[in-house]
Amino acid sequence: MLNKKIEHTVKLEEYAKNWQVLIDTLPYSVIIIDTDFNVVMFNNAARNLLGNTVRLQNAKCYHLFHNINSPIKNCPMTATLKNCRNEQREIYEPHLGKYLIMNTAPVFKDNNLIGTIHSVLDITDQKENEKNSNELIDIYAGSINELKARETGAQKGRDAFLNMLEDISESYKELEELFLKLILVMVNALDAKSPWTKGHSERVSTYAEQIAKEMLIDEDEIKDIKLAGLLHDIGKIGTYDYLLDKPGTLTKEEFDIVKKHPEQGADILKEIKQLRDIIPFIKYHHEKLDGNGYPQKLKGQRIPLGARILHVADSFDSMTSDRPYRPAPGIKYALSEFDKYKGTQFDSRVVDAFLKSLEKSDTWDINLSSE
Repeated sequence: MLNKKIEHTVKLEEYAKNWQVLIDTLPYSVIIIDTDFNVVMFNNAARNLLGNTVRLQNAKCYHLFHNINSPIKNCPMTATLKNCRNEQREIYEPHLGKYLIMNTAPVFKDNNLIGTIHSVLDITDQKENEKNSNELIDIYAGSINELKARETGAQKGRDAFLNMLEDISESYKELEELFLKLILVMVNALDAKSPWTKGHSERVSTYAEQIAKEMLIDEDEIKDIKLAGLLHDIGKIGTYDYLLDKPGTLTKEEFDIVKKHPEQGADILKEIKQLRDIIPFIKYHHEKLDGNGYPQKLKGQRIPLGARILHVADSFDSMTSDRPYRPAPGIKYALSEFDKYKGTQFDSRVVDAFLKSLEKSDTWDINLSSE
């Protein structure tokens, strides 16, 4: 039994060793733990949460988080090891002086459970503010419901994403579950910054995939475009929350800050070799055909096709979703904008492909031909 536990620990370390760069980009604490509760890998946010002087490597997670010397029943790690499924708990840790939401997800290799991924959200500030404001209690309750809803959506997205990876080599398949979970952690971390962005990345990914299929693009590139749709706004992790939630028009200086998010996204992902092909799509998804976009004012065919597709998908979702500074203009308005700016802001072929995909879909209760 001891040799089996050691074997699982070695497997987990080997399985996760390529992902240090990725988890270090996340603003939330991420810790990878083996089945004996030993910490195998952690990111900078986790070290900041638990204290820079604490030794994390090979430490017992229940000692770090709960300040005890053995596992406890209400720990999400214990539940995940028992049930082999995602668990989420809100806990208060007196020795840390923090309220935390802890998510755990199982990690398998060759159908064997070899460890878990912890993602930890510090909600201490929200809890403290609850004591003084009934309004903040409602906001907090809403945020918890959103986190639970995103957890459900992430589980559904997992199956779709695994299907998308069917043709990838066998060695890469061994990492696909860990890869997907870390991608979803990043997307969920972004969506958590503002209630207005809930579901935005997944919808843009879906629209972009539909466009690419309608344009008969190579299947591998369709996969890249879909993944780029999930991650296209990841650079907003570095954008101040108040700018994303501001109810009024942004000043020029504020908008200049927001406009940095495509390049910030490219910088976050540039060290991850599995994502290098999609970085140009993310970096240039706000460029316009006439050269009046950002960040580099590219024109026409100099803009990668994947970026032109994301630009249409992103614009459509923005025009059909509420924002803190205005209600959704709606589908009819979005279609009129595409017609008005087709060939200047938007690629005509991409717009036409999107309209065809909408006509084929039963999602929209609208006669597009009459618009």
